[in-house]
Amino acid sequence: FSCCKSVLMLCWRAAGIATLLATFGIAPAAPILKVNVSDSGSFEVTLDGTLWLEGGEVRVGHLNSSELSRTGRREGKGTDALGGYTYKTIQWSKAGSKSTLIETSFRTYEADSSILVFEQFFPETLFLPARPWGKTMQAPATLFPSFRTSGPAKDLDCFAYHNIFPSLQHCTLGSYASSHQGGAPLVIYNATNGSAISKLPSMTVFSPLTTPKAQHMFAGDGLFGAGVKGTVRQIPAGWQQLFILSAGSGILDGMMSWGDRMLTFTGKPRADMYRDDVVGSIGFWTDNGGYYHYATGTNETYEETLPKVKAYHDSLGVPFKHWQFDSWFYPKDGKVDPGGGGGAVVNWTALPSVFPHGMAYIQSKLQVPMVMHNRQWSPTSDYVKHEPFKWHLSEKAAIPEDPEAFFRWFFTQQEGWGLSMYEQDWMCTEYDNVEALQTNISLADLWLRGMAIGAASSGRTVQYCMPYPYDVLSAAAYPAVTNARATGDYIDRDTQWAIGATSMFYWAIGILPFKDGFYSSNLPQTGGQIVGPEERPNRATLMATLSGAMVGPMDGIHLLNASRVMSTCRGDGKVLKPDRPIMPLESCFSRGVDPASCHKYSTYSDLNGLGRVFYIFMDVPGPLQLDEVMLTGHRAESFAVYDWYSSKITWLNSTSFTLSAGYEGHGYGMLSPVVGGWAFIGERAKLVPAASLRFKHFTNKHGLTVQVAGVTNEQLEVCAAEMQSGLLVCKQVSFQVSGTTEIEFSSTTVAFI
Repeated sequence: FSCCKSVLMLCWRAAGIATLLATFGIAPAAPILKVNVSDSGSFEVTLDGTLWLEGGEVRVGHLNSSELSRTGRREGKGTDALGGYTYKTIQWSKAGSKSTLIETSFRTYEADSSILVFEQFFPETLFLPARPWGKTMQAPATLFPSFRTSGPAKDLDCFAYHNIFPSLQHCTLGSYASSHQGGAPLVIYNATNGSAISKLPSMTVFSPLTTPKAQHMFAGDGLFGAGVKGTVRQIPAGWQQLFILSAGSGILDGMMSWGDRMLTFTGKPRADMYRDDVVGSIGFWTDNGGYYHYATGTNETYEETLPKVKAYHDSLGVPFKHWQFDSWFYPKDGKVDPGGGGGAVVNWTALPSVFPHGMAYIQSKLQVPMVMHNRQWSPTSDYVKHEPFKWHLSEKAAIPEDPEAFFRWFFTQQEGWGLSMYEQDWMCTEYDNVEALQTNISLADLWLRGMAIGAASSGRTVQYCMPYPYDVLSAAAYPAVTNARATGDYIDRDTQWAIGATSMFYWAIGILPFKDGFYSSNLPQTGGQIVGPEERPNRATLMATLSGAMVGPMDGIHLLNASRVMSTCRGDGKVLKPDRPIMPLESCFSRGVDPASCHKYSTYSDLNGLGRVFYIFMDVPGPLQLDEVMLTGHRAESFAVYDWYSSKITWLNSTSFTLSAGYEGHGYGMLSPVVGGWAFIGERAKLVPAASLRFKHFTNKHGLTVQVAGVTNEQLEVCAAEMQSGLLVCKQVSFQVSGTTEIEFSSTTVAFI
């Protein structure tokens, strides 16, 4: 297909920012957070010796600091998953009482001076007055830590994540507001002027460290902070709630440092982009906004239609390695609206009108791993009526009293389905409609834990869909949760593609940001749920590929754009991904810029022997400073800009460059270093031209030698540009069997041409 977007690929020899800083004489130094605690319990936080945040009040129930007495204080040392720490603890009682209501502690770590951990501990059971539950915002039942929004901190920039499919919202500390199940993580930063990133901003990230569904963020009364959520009726003796304040230099590195610490604490590794054929390869999806979402395009059943769709894909040579079934396949207790909302699940199995011969039969026809959708549990479900599990019942939804026991059993019930990934959708609806999830302090976290453990016990993974930010935070503890939806349903496609800001949150804590499925073609999808047409199919395909998560076209039969789909992957369907999901450029966080609407994104491939290659996307193309992608100090003449759509090469002779618009209006290109007199371009036909999955090793003794990996019967074109002549040289590579081979770009190659 015709390619007209400009992406930028940018490569440097250093393996990381620390190496890069050292190369140019900039000594990397970890930020230093300190907390100074007075005998009265007041405190202040400094960052690199400068006052950063001033402590606020402690609250318990209706009691604030003026109604609480400090009845004890102790100091000592301890160890947790983050390492050895020193703590200071203050005991608080109701004025006139000696009974301790809460102990508040500050932890500083010997091996990591860039974090502080705050602890709430309850030595005795605390009964709280009943408050309305549901979606009505309630102030936390307790508050610690809290910080003042007045003084020097008032005008600090900040952003936090809110709503379902968590989205970034910009703020200043004085205007920050929490939201229902949202407002975290909260990133506070000292924005710098202009797009030139000569000095990375100081920043901190504040979030819960444990049981994120048991807590809630707070903003009001000149304070912000967090505590046990306000709908809880009882805090049991021994309950502990931890919060983390993590410092960094620069937004992107600071977010990743926060995520590293979260994952160190939980012991979870970041998701493997190639864990299995669901995450690692292209698949066919039937989600909301796709052709086959509650529609088959004919009067035939899904059982009759889907094998024909698969045969069509096979005839095109498009090797989809997994399929997704959305909510259309199972029975519910109410009418489903056009967007798929409505009733709760009654029994998670096939409707006879959809698959008359059952789930194992349709799997025998498709023969690929499956992703399968589920929603909130009906209070009248067969699981409530007939199975030996006790349930918390509400009017519109239910939750098992012992989630782990239920899910361990539940995931034994899909024999023959090919189920590989369990998609838990409508997470917000489950939480908002079950009273016990809000009034019981531990149940919501146990719900998510039980789901993850149950899936893992059966060798399956989990996708979160329609999650709140606190749901996503919980995924930092569960290896089975490999990804979560990062945007709304594809049916709302105008801004649904813009995943960069949410991607930064998700990848920090180890989960992949799934964009949802998309139409690969700009043809009208007549007969499907949504006709369209998709006006920018290449942007949708590009964002899916650069997300690092699944790539899932949803076109109807005879409507798939095969060449566009194959631009995402190898010949066997394995997606050629960047090494990190796409995220905003650091300049999106400059003073006066709203990062929520800044759609300048970057990602990279790390290539052995060559370095790091950056890919740059701009929804509104224009000029870029080189140090928006790299720090200052680079020799601009050492790079070549490759426009992905036009194939134009520009040799840099300054510190700025311009991306031009492709046929859909956005810009996408490649900035490659000159090594051995050559700038490596890679596979021009692929959206990620220099994927590390494809290019295994580089040497530059006599020009540029590249080790290329391919699969059986694959034909590749691999390109590089010579700086002296300005020529683009492309070589054909064929693989009769899967393996690796080497190609060389040298002056002899150019002379031969």
